[in-house]
Amino acid sequence: MESLARDCHKLSKHQAASTQKAVAAVDSAIRELEAARAAAAADNMAGLQQARRQVERAQRTVGEQLKELYTNVAKYSKHVDKAFKLDLGYVAESRAFEDKREELAQSILQHFLREGDFETARVFAQEARLALPAEMQRQFEDMYAMVAAIRGPEHELGPALEWAVARRAELEAAGIALEFALHRLRFLQLVEGGQTIEALRYAREWFPRFGRAATQGGEAAAQLEEIERLMGVVIYARRLEASPYAGQFAAQRWEDGARAFASAFCRLLGLAAESPLSVTIDAGARALPVVCKVAGLLRDKRTEWSQQNELPAEVPLPDTMRFHSVFACPVSKEQASPDNPPMMMPCGHVICKASLEKLARGIRPGASASGRFKCPYCPGMSGLPDAKRVHF
Repeated sequence: MESLARDCHKLSKHQAASTQKAVAAVDSAIRELEAARAAAAADNMAGLQQARRQVERAQRTVGEQLKELYTNVAKYSKHVDKAFKLDLGYVAESRAFEDKREELAQSILQHFLREGDFETARVFAQEARLALPAEMQRQFEDMYAMVAAIRGPEHELGPALEWAVARRAELEAAGIALEFALHRLRFLQLVEGGQTIEALRYAREWFPRFGRAATQGGEAAAQLEEIERLMGVVIYARRLEASPYAGQFAAQRWEDGARAFASAFCRLLGLAAESPLSVTIDAGARALPVVCKVAGLLRDKRTEWSQQNELPAEVPLPDTMRFHSVFACPVSKEQASPDNPPMMMPCGHVICKASLEKLARGIRPGASASGRFKCPYCPGMSGLPDAKRVHF
């Protein structure tokens, strides 16, 4: 997709340059025709011949530019067709979900609830013969009511603030600074509404607890710095748009606040901030071209991918879709798995369990008959009982 975007950008620039040249040629021909009109009135045949030659040159220039542009568009069209020409038959024949239809249906149901589409969730649960989780639906209904209040024209923060204050201990334990973010929004809202005195009272009531925690460093220190900056807003209360704090009052802050609240709400429920089903589909769409290409190569070679629970090729995913570290054994070069977990030896080096067992059996050089062996990366000696499993 990135290469298509780059080619599209190049095509757009070429079209702009080509159009500019064609328009310049047409403008020149128009000027010559206007001059020819005056020449015709004066019976000047030479002027008419000059105008005719100029029009012919403009016609050739426009034709050449259009031909070149159409050629580039045709090339880009072929590039698009090639990029999106996928044989989905191989993927469609996968049996990965044959025995997981109920789990898949539950994921879809939870996705509808997370997205606030409660009517669709109800109909889907009825058609799929699933029990609609009433408690989860109630929780998400409460969440979306508060999110809608933040996004609404009045930007009502009261319900969200009450929720955050009531769960202050849980939020702080999870390292979520939602309460401070909401108090900050409320303070700016009061200043923007011309209620400067009320804003200062609000700051005196709620901000001191965040300032007192600044001695702990980290997030608390950053909050104290933000409080100090916020106090400067009051000086410019009557001319906010021309003040150095104008960026603090951008409309985007309400959407950011709503997203932060939804994310914190889901975390306290033990759920990811984004719908797992949505992330899975996004990752699958990114993997689809790679899988289809490898499937075509395997089919041409009359071979099959026999490894279960793994893709036949690495799929490049953005950092936002990397949710845990992946360990590859430095000895066997194989990726760790639940059946072959990473193990740390007393010396601190980590290898996979299968490699560790081979070393203990004396399959690799450096092992002794007693079951002790030398670490592949340092002189330290270890034994199978000495190794501990590592969890990433």
